[in-house]
Amino acid sequence: MYKKSYIKIIKNLSFKKGFTLIELIVVISIFMIITSVAIFNYGSFNSTVSLQNLTDDIALSIRKAQGFAIGARGIKENFNNSYGMHFSMDTNQTGSLSGSNKSFLMFSIPILSAVEKRYLDDGGANEVCNDGSNECIELFNINTVDEIKGISVDGYPKTSGSIDIVFTRPDPKASFCYRASPSSDCSSNISSVDIVVSNGQTAEQNRTKTITVQNTGQISIQ
Repeated sequence: MYKKSYIKIIKNLSFKKGFTLIELIVVISIFMIITSVAIFNYGSFNSTVSLQNLTDDIALSIRKAQGFAIGARGIKENFNNSYGMHFSMDTNQTGSLSGSNKSFLMFSIPILSAVEKRYLDDGGANEVCNDGSNECIELFNINTVDEIKGISVDGYPKTSGSIDIVFTRPDPKASFCYRASPSSDCSSNISSVDIVVSNGQTAEQNRTKTITVQNTGQISIQ
């Protein structure tokens, strides 16, 4: 009698083990949905972080140029230099010292010889930054999909051209030179400049950040 009861209990337990096919499909479906959401969010998160890093790099580079100017940083025993940053929207000069939407640079110009405080590039194909043959002292290449998307002058977006942000000691204020082309003269009486950077994505995934520089020397990020 006890033996028969034991066998009956074992048989009942055997029917309660494992998953049905429907349960297994449901579990796999939930796992796939969670995985897809995580992968999508990771890509968005990575893009956001990359864009924020580029924005911070640009703002800190401008602040660095301002600090060099105020601190009278010398170049080859010359302490009478202005320092500035050069930004361009040109898409055909990647890697050159003319600047592009994938690079920007810091430059230094003598205070006394600068009629217009701007970056002068002779267009040499084999130029090297910081070798003493040109005004460039540091070149920043954008190695991600992010890019310099636009430049605004006093709130008015520009479709092309470049902007130079220059600092001259002992004043922390900034002076600006916008040029529609390298041969153009500087636009004068500029009070603020916006550098707009993008994550390089299209449609709904596109995100932008803006670095604003006032002629008072104030630098902000939006």
